[in-house]
Amino acid sequence: MVAQELPEWQNRAHFFAVAAQLMRQILVDHARTRRASKRGGDVPRVSLDEALGQALAPDVDMVALDDALKELAQMDPQQCRVVELKFFAGLSNDDAAEVLKVSPSTVKRDWASARAWLFRELDRSSAP
Repeated sequence: MVAQELPEWQNRAHFFAVAAQLMRQILVDHARTRRASKRGGDVPRVSLDEALGQALAPDVDMVALDDALKELAQMDPQQCRVVELKFFAGLSNDDAAEVLKVSPSTVKRDWASARAWLFRELDRSSAP
């Protein structure tokens, strides 16, 4: 964010929305670099709940998560945004609701649905 031109921040919600997207890009790029340096590296996999319990543990397969989020965005863009805001920016349901201009209960419902879908996708992608 520092190296880019400073955008005109509309409000706090706009800042967090952009920050979440940038954090996702940074973490995925880092994971891709690590994976490439390990020649396909055997990145240990951790469940989304375990990862959320930690401060973005280095053993989260960010590339697989990013691939799954791209697929989720095709099906339900709002659920993908909820995951970005909660997982990558660390926002609460109330803060994410403010950014998305929806109710906190909608965020909670989208979060639960997105997590369930991501669990299935990530479990499927890690199966031999």
